[in-house]
Amino acid sequence: MKECLYKSVIRLLDAVTIMGTTSKDEERIRTSVMRMVNRYAKRSPIFLNPDKVVVKNIIEGLVRNKIKYGYAYCPCREIKSIPEGDRDNICPCRNHKEDIAHRGTCECGLFVSETYVEEKRARGN
Repeated sequence: MKECLYKSVIRLLDAVTIMGTTSKDEERIRTSVMRMVNRYAKRSPIFLNPDKVVVKNIIEGLVRNKIKYGYAYCPCREIKSIPEGDRDNICPCRNHKEDIAHRGTCECGLFVSETYVEEKRARGN
């Protein structure tokens, strides 16, 4: 019962936090997140996913997490409210290079390898 009440209060606080954000604030945060993502892709051997829908959805998740938690946490990773552990999930997350080396994409699919991009182009996607 206590845990259920706690989760309800947390959901309500999350809703209030997000509702209290103006569209101007949200747009400013979106611009900041997009700038960070594009800058990172330009300065590293890693590329943005050529699938614009994937990029748009991940950006929206990063914006939502930045509004809710104050940091652009990767939307595909669990936030545990433990700063030391959660820090590893700020985009680009700690594991992204390893994920890209093994799968061609990071866990959420925002960042990809050059090989991934070339294969997408070869298939006409």
